[in-house]
Amino acid sequence: MAADSKMDEIEAASAILGHFTALIENGLAARFSGWLSAPGGWRDFLQGLEVAGYSPALLAVGVVATCLAAVLATTAIARLIVGKRKAGPVLRAVALLAAGMIVMLTFWAVLLSFVTEPVLRGALLNCTAIAALATTICLPLMAGRKSVGWPWRRDVAISIGIAAAGLVVLACLRAWSAADPLRDLFATFAVSLPFTLMVAATYVRHRALVVRALSFGSTTGSLRRKLAASWPWLVVALVVLAFVFIQLAMTLGRPMRGGPLVLSLLLVLAGPHLDIAMERRGWRAARSQGGELRGVLWRTFRIVVAASILAILATLWLLPILDVAGVSRGTVLLKAAEMLMLVLVIAFCWNWVAIMAAGIRPHAPGQPQAGTAVIGTRLTTVGPVLAGLAKAALLTLGALTILVMLGINVWPLITGLSIFGLAVGLGSQTLVKDVVAGLFFVVDDAFRHGEYIETSGAKGTVERISLRSVSLRHPRGPVATIPFGQIGKIQNFSREWVIEKMLFRVALDTDVELVRKLFKEIGQEIAADPALNADLIEPFKSQGIGALEEGTLVIRAKYKARAGHQFQIRKAILSKVRARLQENNIKLVPKPLQVPQMGG
Repeated sequence: MAADSKMDEIEAASAILGHFTALIENGLAARFSGWLSAPGGWRDFLQGLEVAGYSPALLAVGVVATCLAAVLATTAIARLIVGKRKAGPVLRAVALLAAGMIVMLTFWAVLLSFVTEPVLRGALLNCTAIAALATTICLPLMAGRKSVGWPWRRDVAISIGIAAAGLVVLACLRAWSAADPLRDLFATFAVSLPFTLMVAATYVRHRALVVRALSFGSTTGSLRRKLAASWPWLVVALVVLAFVFIQLAMTLGRPMRGGPLVLSLLLVLAGPHLDIAMERRGWRAARSQGGELRGVLWRTFRIVVAASILAILATLWLLPILDVAGVSRGTVLLKAAEMLMLVLVIAFCWNWVAIMAAGIRPHAPGQPQAGTAVIGTRLTTVGPVLAGLAKAALLTLGALTILVMLGINVWPLITGLSIFGLAVGLGSQTLVKDVVAGLFFVVDDAFRHGEYIETSGAKGTVERISLRSVSLRHPRGPVATIPFGQIGKIQNFSREWVIEKMLFRVALDTDVELVRKLFKEIGQEIAADPALNADLIEPFKSQGIGALEEGTLVIRAKYKARAGHQFQIRKAILSKVRARLQENNIKLVPKPLQVPQMGG
């Protein structure tokens, strides 16, 4: 029985495949035969225009003039709105949208008032809309000829312009009821195929420019850099697949809706570039003085634009499917609006936390994005940990709220997560120990970013602090990551001040009082040096004879300086001591060697 059932399934699949293949073969044969009859259909179309009282030449001139007028009017109104001011991307976008709407409404009002013939009026209305829309898309692409991405943007604008011209002709053919084979031939070889080839060639030819533009702010090997590197090829695959689907739908006798398809394709192509442009703007705003709020708003606006694009795509393609499935469109739109508002609130809070965390993160001088930090405050140490906890809380709260909006009971989920968390805690006592010990170290302010510390297992500069470990970079380069539970005793060399003690060996007959005066003069010179006195707390001075060793005098000296800044002062002192002792014929004596005695 099982074998018979499997054979029936194979036969059913083969029948479906055969039926589909037959549909494609019949559709291709019908399309090819229609293309061959296109010259006769074109003559019939022209004769039909003459019978209807139209002159084909004058009609073509009128359509071209209307399109040119719409293009020029849109450009002029956009520039008039922007004026001579240095407009940002938002103002330019608003100006373009406003100009396009003004032109369409004005032209439509004129056409409705003065053109009485319905077919001609409908054709001119469609041509005006296509010309105004194409202008609003191409104007920003054609701006900034001296910019790095100008060749790519120019070729994309040319592709859109040629496709728009083809759509104008196709609209006229549809308005005057041209034969279906003629419209099919023109749509395939004058609109779809040229646009696909030109866009694919543009992205392949200028892929380096596209990758550079989309890699803004990313590091080597990051996910964004990888997506940027693959985006040109994804675009090629996207436009080719769109062309294949269009042709397949027309072959099967079920042509796709051209407007939604073109709009969807344009939104998908423009989405990453719009996101990068807004990220650049937000990055500059956040780094300007007092621009934290503007940076948060720009980052949130990115979420709004991305959500709007997804909403448009879902409205074009998903809602019709839900209508067929019997799902209420009003319910879907209401739930989508509620979740969108929640996402925007969470995005605003998330971006605010991220910008605040970036503002308190310590960096090396002159290197805003350097990985090695200078000595930071207590806030710079605790801030990243608190920011991580806040982001985790926002994600958890947002996910639970969305589940509640969808009518899902979250209490069993919360209970299960609590039990799971308890089990994980019991099974990972070492991890819990590290986290708790780290919290106490942070509370006690035992160390901060950029401080040089020594633990029971390693020593170096504090470079990174996480929830369970601290990373120390040794002066020679290696990084040691130590769990908080294994740190033990901490010796911090970067807090407040240090006393640096120095030993000098001189001959037994050296004038100790002269050495004291020389050291005092050196201390006064160091204290007067503007490059060193800011880090000097107590001047360099002699402490007299410290010891007598093998016929030599050991003279001690010391100075007090800011922790971590004593080394430059030490170098200057040693250089001056050597020169000053040499000037006064005082010789430094090497440390006596301890020679082991041979046993008898």
